[in-house]
Order: sequence, then structure tokens, then C-alpha cells
Amino acid sequence: MDELHSTPQEKEDEDSLSPAIRSAVAELRAKYPAQAAPVLKWNDNYVAVPLAVDVELPGRGPVGGVDIRKREPLLLLFPIRSFPYLAPRVYSDRRDFSKAFPHLNPTGPKLPASLCLHRGSIDAWFAEHTVSDLVERARGWLRDAARNRLIPEGDAFEPTRSPDTSGTFVYPPEVFIAKAAGLRAAQGGTAGSALVAYDLLDDESKAEIGEKEYTVRQAAFVTDDTLEAHQVIAGLLNEFAEKPEYKGQFQRRLFGLLLWTPETDVCSRYFGDLPETLGDLEVWAEELGFQLRAALTSYLANGLQLFSGVPIVLAVRRPQQVLGRTSDVELLNFLILAGGDHWPKDGAWDPAARLRFADHRTPLTPEFAREISALPADRVAEPTVVFGAGALGSKVASHLARSGSVALKIADNAKIAPHNLVRHALGGRTVGKSKAEALKDELVGLYPGQGDLPIEAKNTSALSRLRSPAFFDGYANLVDMTASNIVFNGLRDAALPDTLRVHRAEIAHRGMLGLLSIEGTGRNPRIDDLQALIYDSAMEDDAVAAWLEEVRSTRDDRVGSGGLEDIQVGLSCSSATMRLADEVVSFHAAAVTRRLRPYLAKGGPARTEGLVNLSFLGEEGDARASARPVKPTIVLGADYGWQIRIAAAVAEEMLGLMRRHSPSETGGILVGRVAATMKTIYVTRLVPAPPDSRGTPWVFERGTEKLPEALARIERRTGGLLTYVGEWHTHPAGGSDLSDTDKTAVIGLRSVLDRVDKPTLVTIVTPEEIRPHLFESTSPPVVIDPPRRRPRFMRVIFWRR
Repeated sequence: MDELHSTPQEKEDEDSLSPAIRSAVAELRAKYPAQAAPVLKWNDNYVAVPLAVDVELPGRGPVGGVDIRKREPLLLLFPIRSFPYLAPRVYSDRRDFSKAFPHLNPTGPKLPASLCLHRGSIDAWFAEHTVSDLVERARGWLRDAARNRLIPEGDAFEPTRSPDTSGTFVYPPEVFIAKAAGLRAAQGGTAGSALVAYDLLDDESKAEIGEKEYTVRQAAFVTDDTLEAHQVIAGLLNEFAEKPEYKGQFQRRLFGLLLWTPETDVCSRYFGDLPETLGDLEVWAEELGFQLRAALTSYLANGLQLFSGVPIVLAVRRPQQVLGRTSDVELLNFLILAGGDHWPKDGAWDPAARLRFADHRTPLTPEFAREISALPADRVAEPTVVFGAGALGSKVASHLARSGSVALKIADNAKIAPHNLVRHALGGRTVGKSKAEALKDELVGLYPGQGDLPIEAKNTSALSRLRSPAFFDGYANLVDMTASNIVFNGLRDAALPDTLRVHRAEIAHRGMLGLLSIEGTGRNPRIDDLQALIYDSAMEDDAVAAWLEEVRSTRDDRVGSGGLEDIQVGLSCSSATMRLADEVVSFHAAAVTRRLRPYLAKGGPARTEGLVNLSFLGEEGDARASARPVKPTIVLGADYGWQIRIAAAVAEEMLGLMRRHSPSETGGILVGRVAATMKTIYVTRLVPAPPDSRGTPWVFERGTEKLPEALARIERRTGGLLTYVGEWHTHPAGGSDLSDTDKTAVIGLRSVLDRVDKPTLVTIVTPEEIRPHLFESTSPPVVIDPPRRRPRFMRVIFWRR
């Protein structure tokens, strides 16, 4: 027998090869000038280049007497059509080279030993290296093999790996390992087998199943008392899967085997070659301690072979933990191709039936999804109610579910319309279905075989559920993505459970802005406080200012100046007239989810504060996001049932100015929004005393210098949504009642504000409190004693005797 695998191969016509291969061969010949490095025919896909390399052996020879020699012949197989995008495969050219080493890719018994030179993709590694680097890496492999250092000290047992697999088995390895251990223990520690039902995920005809690449996913373990029921189910599923009218709705069902060895059997062999036929597998498996022949005989006797491919999983116990696993059990996956001429006859298997080493994938579970998403356990969202399963809501819910946060209750009473598909997370098969139900089905489908996922769908309106507190029992979060002003108002006023954390997300300004409001503890700051602060951010943020100015123009065109108290903030994608691209929604959905994650989790940031997050996506793709923490709002009751909601930063600024100017008084004007229908005034900022103001310990006279310009700028930047809402001044010495002079100032203010049906607000700041004094246009006249001269509106004098 020839000593080398390359000896009988003929020379290849090098002129017929690609320039890349000719260049690589030239590089090898230049690197090793003493060798011919011929190019040989190998097969239709590869050409071979034999090359001998010197190996650095230990001084006393290879450790353990392994057969690694001072000069080792290698064989480089170049992919004819794919080089240099695919790396050459490196083999030992020696026919007698041992395949008992770790870090070998399994090959057939008569094929060369394949060196595993990289734990990841050798093709990805080769993209940044040369063919000479590859040869040096092979020399390093041989050096480490001679020193018994292929597996670093303390590393786990190297699993069997092969670059050439056929078919994919999807199952949870820990479940198979536990099943094998449990049944073995129940049988007194002996070898045995279990029957496994699989769903066939490939869309192939019956005759081809198993002859091509295919994927099976474990559906259930089959016991003796459930065997008949499983066979009936498999028959029905396979029958319906063949019918054209049910295409894609049913998956075929087939059966496979899981086998294990006796408790005492521990295998330390590395499998550098693997069986290639069923007969070889039976001999090989029996040598390892598996009762494969008996299991296959029983399999046929029960009529369980339904298709060509038969999946076999062997559980091999190793002397230590297997690399990449949490167990000392290695699961080897084989696909028996017993179809066509090899179909079993007379109750017996054909030993010549082909065998393939199959790939394995772990099915997706919420825990696995979190691991893949690089999310720590403390970032898992607590149970969350999602209002709105439209474009934004569907994608945020999908982001959460795909990262393992599956405790979701989705509420939406709309159905999927064709135009929704432009920017929705769901596909064309859902048209006409409930958005909530279809989204639930899609998310549940991410985790097949896990029927206990806590994902719910409610085909109901968000507004109706806000009137039912029991709807939120067991849920820690509410995320409103309805883009509805009606839902916003209902959510603002709803009596929700104290433990429920409220968040609202929407898209505005033709998709350029994403708005996320996160309420604080006890719903303070509340979503309406945060909305007012979003409007206020226009003073510094040009993008927000541009949005509000556009809103103002649209509002004035439709209903006239000042015709609406509220604005439509969010863009509702339910209308076919909405023009918004999918990537725009996806960007804002990602920004919202990223910011929300810690706040939805149990161990998230302290909720004493709220948060406003703005994401911006320009028309040319420029993007940014910013977050603004918001302290609890100062909520004050006022006369005639009004409520004054002062932003914490404003209150802090007023108190700071009082301390700075004490003992003299100071003051200015309050800026914000008046929500007359709610009898609420939102104060978002203040304007300090103009330069021509005058303050003494007994009197504060608020001037007017540059004040009209400041107010005009506020109204312009905020689209008229924020404006003058009242006056404020300090009483450093205490006392929050209105003095007669203060009342005189109120009379002057009311003479102007009553005419336009606006409340008059005068707020007094003392070291002890902030006290608002409010007067409606219908309030009784202010009585003072003695009467005093009425001051002009734009110059207000607050004086105390």
C-alpha cells in the first residue's frame, strides 16, 4: 500500500487553475524552494498540493510515544471554485497517521486525517492570513500534538466536530442528557434507548426527505403507552402536510432514537474518523457500549420509519466536562439515509445504507435568547402590558420577546390592513387578523414547543381596559404605544394600581422624532408633566422646535390660531395616508427598547425620578438620542379646584433665587401651559426678574425690559404651546398670603387676563412653602383696603408693609 495519500494522484494542469491558486502555489514554492510542491488532481472540487514540514519535537521525543515525526507530510486541498474565499483544507498525507488526537475533524476510515486548526471558522481566519501562515499554523498543531498540548491545561474535553455535516437536529441538549440519565438510572444503570418524535422543518417531497439537507426539531419523547397515539398524530400531520391547501400550516412528523451506554462506561477516545454506513455504525456503536442493533430492530418492528432520514443521537460519557457544555456527556448526531434502494426489507436494515454526521442546534428558549442578546438576568423585563400592536408597538414587543422578555400582555382592537405591512413587525399572512392575536402568535412561534409562555393577546381597546384595574393584576409595567390622544388622556386620569409603572412611546414630526416618557414613583412625574417638558425642550433642541412650529402651522391652517388646546403628538400608522418608512419605525423602536430595558426590569434604576428620552433620525440618516431625568413634580392645590403642577427644576430655581437675593424680594414670570378643561396649569420654566426690576425687603417691582422678546421667543420655539401662565415673587421673611399691594397687582393682571378668559396666577415663594393664588375670570372681585392705584399689566408691583 502506498505510504502517502497523494502518491497515486495525477498532476493537474496548472494553467487551468485560477490566478489566486497559482499565486498561492508560487508562494509555497518560494517559501519551500527545496520541494517541488506539485499540484495534483484530487476530485471535481479540489486540487491538492503535498508539502513536507519540519516539526519541533521535544528533546526526549513525543510525549507518550505518539507518532509525530520530525518531518511530517501535509496535504493542502484548494477549493477550485471558491479559493481564496474558502481556506485550503489541511490534512496529514500519511496513511498511517493516528486519528486519536483531539482537534481533528472527523473523516471516513480511509480518508486523510483532517487537522482542526481554528476553533472558529478557518475561512474567516484565512481571510486575514496567507497560505504560508496556514502552513505555519499546521506546524504548530503538529508541535503541540507531540507535546500533548493540543488541549490547554484545565480546558474541557474537546467535542467531536466535522466541517462536513448533513442535516441539522434541533433539541435542548440538557433535556436529552437528563432523559438519558433518568432512564438509565431507572433501568439499573444499563444501556438503553428512547424514542423521540421530531417535527420535520424542511419543505421537501416525501421521496427526497433525508436525501437532502434537512432539519428536524424535537417535539416529544415517546413512551410505550403513548406510542400508538403518537403514530396516529404523525399520520395525520403528514397527511395534511401533503395537501396543497394546507401548505405551510402543518409540519411533517417522524421518529428517531436517543441511545446511552451503561453507567460505568466512560469514553476518552477522540473520534478522528466516523462510520460512513449503517453497518459501520452498528459495529462502532456496539464497541462503545450502545445497544444500537436492538433499538433499530424494535424501531422497524413498530413501523416507525416514515421517511428516508432517520435521526440517531448517541450520548457518550466523557472523562470531564465537554467544551461548550455544562455536562460530561457528548451528544453525537447521525442521520441514517435509509431510502430508495436502501429502504429496509423484510424487517431488516440494509447495512449499506449511507450515514451522515449531522449538525446540532439548541432550540431558542427565553433563557437562551437572553444569553444570545448579551443581557444579564437583571435586565429581564417584569410582566408588561403593551397598549398598541401597531408599527411601533409590534416592533418594541418583538425586541423584548426576542431577547427573552416574554411576560407580555398585548392589547389592541384593530386588525392588520395591507398598508400596515410597510412598517409592521408582522408579514403578509396576517392581513385581516387581529393585531394583538397575530403578534402573539408570531412571538410564541419564536419558542416552539414551549406552550407555557406567558404571552397574552387581548382584542380590546386600551381605553376600556384603563377602567378595569384588575386587567393589570400581576403586571409591573404598562407601555402605551397607541399614539392616541384619547388613550393619553385616559391614561393620565386612570386610577391604576400603585405597583404599576407607566411608560409611553410615540413617533412625531414625520418620523424624525421618537418620544419616550417614563413616569416616576407614584406616577410623579406623570405623563402629562413629561409631555409639557418635552414641549419645553424646544427652547434648547432645534429638532423639537421645528416639530412644534410645524404643528402650529398645521393647527392654524385647519382651525385658526389658538383653536386647539391639545395637539396630536404621535403618528398613527393605522391610516393609509401616513407616509413613513419601515426603517424609521425600526430606528425609534430600537431606541425606545434600549432605553426602556432597565426601567422594565425589577432591578432597574430608582424610580423616584421620571425620564424623557428623545431620539432623532434625520432625512439623510443622521441620528442621535438623549435622555433627561425628571424629578417629581411639585403638585399644588389652588383656588376654585385648580391644580398647579410645577416642574421640580423650576421650584428649585425659585428657591435658589430667593436665597440668593434675600433679604430683598425677587420674582419674575412663570412659563408653561394652561389646560383649562382640566383646570390644570403646568409650569415648565420661569423667567427671572428683568434687568429693570427692583427688589427690597418690602417690595418687588417686576420690570419689563426684554420681557416681551423673551416671551415671543418662547412662544415661537414651542409653537405657541408654552407661554405666560402667571407671576411669581418671593417673601424671604415668610408669609405666603397676598398683601393689599399684591391684591392691587392681581386686579391689574385680571383686567387683562379676564378679557381672554385666562386664569390669573400669582405664586408666592417663602422659605417654608410655595403657595399659588389663582383667580378665574368669573371669580369675585378682589377686595383691598384701602383701594390702591391699579398698576400697568406689564410692570407689576408686589409690596408688603
